[in-house]
Amino acid sequence: MIAAIASDLGQEGVERLVRSAAPEHTVRVERKLYYPYFWLQLRYAAHTFLGSSAVRLSCFVDSRTRIGATTDPFELELIDPNQRDIITPRMDEDEAHRIAERYTGYVLRNRRRAFVTPTIEVLSCRMVHKPFWIVTSRSRARQPSLRVLVDGITGGFHPLSSEDE
Repeated sequence: MIAAIASDLGQEGVERLVRSAAPEHTVRVERKLYYPYFWLQLRYAAHTFLGSSAVRLSCFVDSRTRIGATTDPFELELIDPNQRDIITPRMDEDEAHRIAERYTGYVLRNRRRAFVTPTIEVLSCRMVHKPFWIVTSRSRARQPSLRVLVDGITGGFHPLSSEDE
């Protein structure tokens, strides 16, 4: 079982979305993948002569590219996908902590223009997976097929090159 970000975008919705961008094409979902992120909840507290303040941040760390990003609220669901559809992480939780602390510290410094170094507390950390779909789109005029990766949450997509196979 894995924790995945809940999505309302199912296979039919994904096919309809890609077909709307290429109406002259036939569209077929190849597979659904689950991409791993470390999800951290952090608390930053600062004490100054004006008092104390605390800020909570939610952060994703991409477990393959090691890139951090703050997150919007989302819901999780427990699912049991085929193991071959789960992408393997390339880092451990300790590295995710370091990246999240560095990234969120940068965000806070730029947003709040803080002059005091805050204390950082990691409140929670867990692996979550984001759904993605690989879709083939083939022209009826027998042109080469196009493969796209569709974000299972936002519906955004981009073409995959032949090296992405």
